[in-house]
Amino acid sequence: MSDKTESISYLQAIAISVGAIIGWGAYVMPGDLFLPQSQLLGSSVAIIIGTLAIYMVARAYINLLTQTPENESGGIYWIEKYLNRKHAYVYGWGVAIGYISIVALNISAVALLLRYLLPSSLQIGYLYTIAGWEVYASEVFLCSAAIILFSYINLKGVRVGAKIQLYIALFMILSVSALFFASLWATPTTQAFLPTDMQSSSITSLAWLPILAVMPWAYVGFETTPQISKAISDSKTKTKSIILISLVAGVLFYFLINYFTALNMNFDYQAIKDSNWATGEGIDNRIGSIGIWLLSIAMIGSILSGINGFILSSVKLLESMGDSSLLPSIFTDKNHRFSKTKTVMLIALVCLFSPWLGRNYLLDIVSMASLGITVGFAYVTTADLINERKKKQAGLLNYLSVLISIIFISLLLLPFSPAALSLNAYILLGFFIILGAIGYKRIIPVNEGNSLQ
Repeated sequence: MSDKTESISYLQAIAISVGAIIGWGAYVMPGDLFLPQSQLLGSSVAIIIGTLAIYMVARAYINLLTQTPENESGGIYWIEKYLNRKHAYVYGWGVAIGYISIVALNISAVALLLRYLLPSSLQIGYLYTIAGWEVYASEVFLCSAAIILFSYINLKGVRVGAKIQLYIALFMILSVSALFFASLWATPTTQAFLPTDMQSSSITSLAWLPILAVMPWAYVGFETTPQISKAISDSKTKTKSIILISLVAGVLFYFLINYFTALNMNFDYQAIKDSNWATGEGIDNRIGSIGIWLLSIAMIGSILSGINGFILSSVKLLESMGDSSLLPSIFTDKNHRFSKTKTVMLIALVCLFSPWLGRNYLLDIVSMASLGITVGFAYVTTADLINERKKKQAGLLNYLSVLISIIFISLLLLPFSPAALSLNAYILLGFFIILGAIGYKRIIPVNEGNSLQ
């Protein structure tokens, strides 16, 4: 068990989970994917179906957490216990890809926010244009500074990061709530609060499937709970409420931001599609500069909580892999023990590349992150099914959670799926798979006999 100075409270654990769910995507995806793809009705249905599907998966996490020893974290422990070390390594590497991708995504959102808040004269040092996005040295510098800052915070200890996360989450919740009510208040009396034509074809055409496919990425924050469970000072029985609270908070935030983005853009879906940032443009047009600053506070809180929460959770996940001797030597010290300093520095090094890629590759990184997370879902739901079968208590819901995980993976991998990975996403994924395979070959044969089984 971690020592007391490294423990975190129940509220801090909730803040980490909720903050990890409500990242930059809640403010960008309504304009980039949700509303252009399937309008308000279709995207709302996709969010509801996706949330219910994620809840079915989350049941497996809750069930396994209640049976996990106090001195163990979830994830790696479960897969190694109910499957084997090889699968534990694949699970850990897949989820780590997802976590680190989300840190990189939140970093790249800093550049978007800077462009909306600051005059163009502060875009200093034009470097190049990539996929239609101009990259400036000033933005690369500020994004890199954010990575370095939160890497330093996490080097100070999990408790420091958790305290900061709690304050950030409170600011974020208050800001989004204020934006929602301000949007309603500022709506002209001549405008309806819902579109006159809800266009049911946005549901029947299955145009919402790409939205459903990214729901694992949207709700991955709850998956951080088992990674930090060993550090939670309260009983592990409370992890159930942590996961449920984070899921409820997630669906409320996604609904609210998706709705007021459509409302403030007058339900003009073509204008939403053509906008560089529909949520920000709508707030600016409807509420003005006060609204933009409120949105900025909310988005800064979400970006920072996403960066902080996923760096923290990535470190705890990799620490669990280190405890099971599943990490390459690059993550360990001279005594072959897990090195937090080296791990945080390596995570930061990978994420420092993201500001150089521009913004227009974000959806590709989202897809790659979603695949890594869904692989994790499949492993955990399978571990839960094996556990329940051993106790002869397996029911329909256990099988259904495994099936849902497989469906999520299929939506991303099947070439005819509207949510299939792009070529760029496959290239990024291939790079990480090669790195993982190199580590696998160096670790697994040496330690094959150390399985928990």
